[in-house]
Amino acid sequence: MQGVKSKIISTIAVIIMSSSLALGQDKMWKTYPYELIGGFGPSFMLGELGGGPGVGRNSIVDLDFLSTRFGGTVGLRKTFRERVSWQVAFTTGMLYGNDNKTTEYFRSDRELSFRTPIQEISFRLDYKIRKERGGHIYDLRGVRGQRGRTVSTYCFVGIGVYHFNPKAKLEGKWVALQPIGTEGQNYIATRKPYSLYQVCIPLGLIAKYTVNKRWTISAEAGLRFLFTDYLDDVSTTYANPDLVAQHAPKEVPSTSAKLAADPNYVGHCYENNGPYHYYNEQRGDPNDRDFYMFLMFSAHYKMKQTKEGWPSFRK
Repeated sequence: MQGVKSKIISTIAVIIMSSSLALGQDKMWKTYPYELIGGFGPSFMLGELGGGPGVGRNSIVDLDFLSTRFGGTVGLRKTFRERVSWQVAFTTGMLYGNDNKTTEYFRSDRELSFRTPIQEISFRLDYKIRKERGGHIYDLRGVRGQRGRTVSTYCFVGIGVYHFNPKAKLEGKWVALQPIGTEGQNYIATRKPYSLYQVCIPLGLIAKYTVNKRWTISAEAGLRFLFTDYLDDVSTTYANPDLVAQHAPKEVPSTSAKLAADPNYVGHCYENNGPYHYYNEQRGDPNDRDFYMFLMFSAHYKMKQTKEGWPSFRK
């Protein structure tokens, strides 16, 4: 009888402790609503340049992993509902594409290449899909209880502003392509120069692991949907390299401007100094807009808030 009473008391004690821990875990977001975030990881893009072995497709299956570069992020996050948070972040990285990285004939023959830095400021909302869960903290023989869960998952969507500046290596130097107007933007009335500042829509998923009450680590896969097809300076058709060079900035050498418009300029003439016959041939696809993405691995430091609602660095 004494053994039965002891078992009942132990069971009740574990239930109470489990409930308290679970309640504490659920309310932790109120105690530590702010998070400082720092992360690093690979960056990718999908555009006209490079890509997989087949015909260009505007999907992740066409990613050119040989052109992977890297980026980093810093941010501030606040949980204002149990499942909902906002985050502001600055993200920077490098994007790269090169036609010699693909085995698809027409893209490889084009021989275009570029790189661009990305500087992005974004605001987004995170929604917690799967919560952490408190569990029993004592391994008592014969007592069954709920096991703790330290991994949570989120989805997010937001809006951002980013700056880019595509360049190509021409005659041994990296040259900015947008001022050149490689597709005739400087002299064709229906083609205007694109802006180097654009709006993006960040969208993605996060998995977070709780280390302790102050620290978590996360893995985040985030796409950026864009409203431009000129991230890699390629979108429509070839313009006449002679006219491109004629209307390019004076500081850009004529040969460099021609190579920026078409690296095969001489080969695309009937003969040396002959007529250019790739004029208005397809150079890119304006129906498929570019997008870029980051895979970030981050550390999060949780902070309390002051009475005025600001993050507090005090313990």
